[in-house]
Amino acid sequence: MRKILLPLVASIVIASPAAARDFAGPYVGAGVTLDNVQGSGPNEGLGVSGVGGTIFLGYDLPLGEKAFAGVEANADLASADDDANTGLEAKWGWGVSGRLGYKLNDSTAAYARVGYARGQFGVKGCGKACNSWGDAVRYGAGLETSVSQNVSLRAEFSQYNFESDVINNQVSVALSYGF
Repeated sequence: MRKILLPLVASIVIASPAAARDFAGPYVGAGVTLDNVQGSGPNEGLGVSGVGGTIFLGYDLPLGEKAFAGVEANADLASADDDANTGLEAKWGWGVSGRLGYKLNDSTAAYARVGYARGQFGVKGCGKACNSWGDAVRYGAGLETSVSQNVSLRAEFSQYNFESDVINNQVSVALSYGF
């Protein structure tokens, strides 16, 4: 995961375009995720990975010239499953979070987030009777940079800590459109 994320983050910071971004107002976006679901405690040994997708919408408010705060809602589709052993699979989820950021230059910002998430898990071939929902605390950090007047690219790492001793480490790359 580090082999993908570190070069991506470095390229975003170094190759930041000249388009200024004010990180203020509404935005929508979509991206690709890499999910790594791990168990702890009684779920020790659970480990599944998969590629998924995310959509999100949010609103940022400037806090002076460099800082901003915002709220964001998201929905994720997941494909992390364990066909070979348990048949467990991560299905989809949604969440809301706040983010606090700081502009590194005119077009790029670093931000941190914390929020609530809800995810659905199931067992393949069992149907809806084996699906269950879990609540999680989400926290993470990312970089976002402008690629044009209204479009920006973001790379982010988030961790979802579910109450059932399940952790999802998620890396995402997404495009957002600001209004």
